[in-house]
Amino acid sequence: MDTYKIQRKIIEYLDQKAGKDITRQEIKKKFTESSEFKRPDPNSKKVKSFKRKEKVPRKEIEFLIDQLCNLLEEEGLLIPNKKYFTVANPFRLTGRISISRRGDGFISLPSKNEIFVPGPLTNTAITGDKVEVIPLGVGKKDRLEAEVTKVLKRGRILYRMKVKEKTNKFVFGNFLDMLGDGKEGVLHVKSILKDSFDAININDVLIVKLKEGAEPQDNLYDVSFIRFESDTKEDSDLQRILMKYNYDPVHPDFIPLDFPEEVSEKTVSDWNSRTDLRDLYAVTIDGITAKDFDDAISFVDEGNRLRVWIHIADVSYYVEKGSALDKEAYERATSVYLANRVVPMLPPILSEDLCSLVANTNRLAFTVEMEASKTGEIYNAKFYKSIIKVKQRYTYEMAEEEIKAQDPNNWMYQVSLFTDALRKQRMKTGRIDLNLRETTITWNERKEPIGIENRERLTSHILIEELMLSANLKVDEFLRKKKIPTLHRIHEPMDEEKLETLNHFLQLNGYNVQIHDTSYVEIMKAVKEIQDNSVGKIFNYLLLRSFMQAYYGADPLGHWGLGFKDYCHFTSPIRRYPDLIVHRVLHATLLEGEKEYTDNEIAVMGLHCSEEERRAADAERDIVKIKSFRYLESTGIKEFKGFIVGIRPSQIFVELDISNLEGVLDKSEFTDEFEVVIKNDFSFYSKKYSKIFFIGDPVTVSLDRIDFEEIKVFLKLKDFKKDEPTVKKK
Repeated sequence: MDTYKIQRKIIEYLDQKAGKDITRQEIKKKFTESSEFKRPDPNSKKVKSFKRKEKVPRKEIEFLIDQLCNLLEEEGLLIPNKKYFTVANPFRLTGRISISRRGDGFISLPSKNEIFVPGPLTNTAITGDKVEVIPLGVGKKDRLEAEVTKVLKRGRILYRMKVKEKTNKFVFGNFLDMLGDGKEGVLHVKSILKDSFDAININDVLIVKLKEGAEPQDNLYDVSFIRFESDTKEDSDLQRILMKYNYDPVHPDFIPLDFPEEVSEKTVSDWNSRTDLRDLYAVTIDGITAKDFDDAISFVDEGNRLRVWIHIADVSYYVEKGSALDKEAYERATSVYLANRVVPMLPPILSEDLCSLVANTNRLAFTVEMEASKTGEIYNAKFYKSIIKVKQRYTYEMAEEEIKAQDPNNWMYQVSLFTDALRKQRMKTGRIDLNLRETTITWNERKEPIGIENRERLTSHILIEELMLSANLKVDEFLRKKKIPTLHRIHEPMDEEKLETLNHFLQLNGYNVQIHDTSYVEIMKAVKEIQDNSVGKIFNYLLLRSFMQAYYGADPLGHWGLGFKDYCHFTSPIRRYPDLIVHRVLHATLLEGEKEYTDNEIAVMGLHCSEEERRAADAERDIVKIKSFRYLESTGIKEFKGFIVGIRPSQIFVELDISNLEGVLDKSEFTDEFEVVIKNDFSFYSKKYSKIFFIGDPVTVSLDRIDFEEIKVFLKLKDFKKDEPTVKKK
């Protein structure tokens, strides 16, 4: 019997013991002394013949049990209880599954571990589904493997299905936007009106819904017809992304709310316990189209010191923990900004009115008050609930005008001097600042894209960023010192193995500077060395790609990219659920010093919020790409300059000279072989041109086609001579 089968037997045994106590020794005794697993004595007279491969040695079984128990304990399936383990009941794990192009499944857990689900054991699960799984044992990479036992909740409500075949009784089609799952749907004639059925043609795209409870046969899912994709006056690109990421419909019914229109002493239950700051000069600085105002700032120069107030909307007053509204906000976890539309985390009555810090209106806030020096040191910070009245609403452009005027008596200019000092202090202590531009789309009155621009950060952007960073840092520092479970914003250090790749790139481009470790000083030394050169943009791109992804978690691990030992999200509770969690934790700590959440609750919420944040980011990226490609199509431009930014065996990625749009060159542009020959992370050999191409090499390309289903621009290589030498590096 192989070790995998033994692990299956152990899991079956533990599943039968769900809810009961058991010791590790009991498990070992069960599986080392059982005749099914026990290795017989080859010298025994009862054993006529003995094949060593038939049984597993006792020590190997004990090692398997220890390894398996440790992993199960880490995931909460075995709960330590003095000398015993209590077996979780039910003996199952849950999470959101992602299906790879090969058909295998992957599930992230609150422990930050990942479960692997072999393709045949994903059962009916589709990418994005919330599933229940039972562990099978320890597989490759020492991680748990599992089998999907139940789909708890579909990751999507609506699907796009492209018709590939139609008979008198059925319509067959392929699901679109499924990340390579290869799922297919079947529509029965009996489930649709005859006129609609007759109108369906090959290659039509239908909007369908999976039939609940119907088990798919041979990867074929029963669906019900909703409408033709073309049968809408709404933006079809936007509707597609809403469905793909399950944000459809845009505004599902929120919990009914009945709040007063004005915030006053008569309507707020804790009015008298709040600090009244309505006479303090406070402003908001936001984008010109902003509707929800999370934060406001106040600033006073007291001569030998500065006093700064950061006022954050007190969403926790209106969204009561455990309420139906709170559960809905938690499920959404974040507001999603899709081109010129928003899918809000909170209903508009809160996000755009009662919680929003609109000007000339009483509003409830959670204030961080700080004392600081003019050179950027923060001496002290305190936190309290408040009542404020914003005096003026600034746009970033309005604030920028006042800052640029450099009037020493101007309030906004004085604030900018302080935040500039703050930023300089933080750059010294190790912030990695790449000063990346944000790609934005401009629209006409018909909401059609008419341009793409890369917006640079203004001084007014930096002003707000630095103040919000200060509030987030000070809140997290306070809670860490109090040892209170809270949700931290974590950015772990870059993997040291990435340094070799980055240093190789610097060498290839003729730079003597080398990064010796992952410290901020070392990395910024390289950034500054090449920031004014053409290679600098590529290096920043590679550096950003080397960073670990930030996430929410229970451990106070700090934020490496910002150079902060302590960091959380506190300043945007209207649009981010993690901030709402931190507000509740801070308030409970200030009042009673008690824990608002357990460590396990924080870990679970951190995983959920991180997943929803990534989903929102993917949706926002998709809609920007689609609309950018629509604009590109409308220009009629067919030829571009660009440079190579990425290498894969089958495709080469090129950044175009039109607002940083990215396109791909198929391998056939460089070789007649199955794949291009990749030399290293930065170069590949082209058999067709008998030369080595490097990341950063300029190329001239022409437009082949725009594939809006794959959301890719396909290119053709132009004007390249076979014997042209490689671009000379510096």
